Amino acid sequence: MVKSSKWTALGASVRGALHEENNLNNQDAIRLGNPSSTDDFLVIAIADGHGSSRSFRSERGSAMAAECAVSMLRQFVRRLGPSAPLSRVRSQARTRWPQAMITAWKNAVHADLAKNPFSPLDFAAFPEPPPVIKLDEELPGAAYLAYGATLVALAVTRRYILYSQLGDGDILTIREGGIVSRPLPKKHEFMSNQTVSLCTHQAPMHFQIQVDPCRADAPAMIMLSTDGYANCFGSEETFFTVGADLLGYQHSHGLPLVGKMLEQWLRESSQDGSGDDITVGLAARSGSIHSNGVVSA
Repeated sequence: MVKSSKWTALGASVRGALHEENNLNNQDAIRLGNPSSTDDFLVIAIADGHGSSRSFRSERGSAMAAECAVSMLRQFVRRLGPSAPLSRVRSQARTRWPQAMITAWKNAVHADLAKNPFSPLDFAAFPEPPPVIKLDEELPGAAYLAYGATLVALAVTRRYILYSQLGDGDILTIREGGIVSRPLPKKHEFMSNQTVSLCTHQAPMHFQIQVDPCRADAPAMIMLSTDGYANCFGSEETFFTVGADLLGYQHSHGLPLVGKMLEQWLRESSQDGSGDDITVGLAARSGSIHSNGVVSA
């Protein structure tokens, strides 16, 4: 759990029930950005490794993605400073942040391959040999595909909320009264387990970005999740009730207990639903955090 002056963030990640049965690792990753004493903002990043035969290093790729997202969003917020006009934040978020994120992730993949090169065994099931890795040269597509992952990320400052998504996964905003919505439109072309991702050609062009002012009417809670969570439910309406339930549970029992119970809830959802890995990150606004009827200022 990490905090800023107005928000608290927490999260959990569980290995899917089917992955446990098949002795496969959790392909998801989550990182929470903890602001320093001079930086009053929160960052959450969740990545989902593809886990396919071609993406045999996606567990590492998703971890790199979450770490790079937290680092690059910190740099983004600090570089703009606390007084940047929202128009400039929006422009920079759409033009500079995606490219910076992809570059950081690709550099991380390159560094990992320098330490852990592909072996012939890695590509034994494929018709082509392992790609040739050359220092200071762009990697071939097959190298990035081996680490493939999607990403959802959030930065919350005193002045604005930055939502970012590449590929599948979900971001929900929950307002007082249990009103749930999406800050970004749901992409319906992600069918048959196909999605754009960090390894997609021209990935920066596929980022979805939204920057909203952080005012008194900001969401009470924001939920980020990998697609394994939504896939546990029969409809989007049913999935939306999860957000309302989490806010209600926070009001009645307190956010620390939500954090304590979250992993168990996600594990049960995977067992009863998709069987996939599930990762959830929550950001709760302090003015909405209730415990036994008390609202914290």
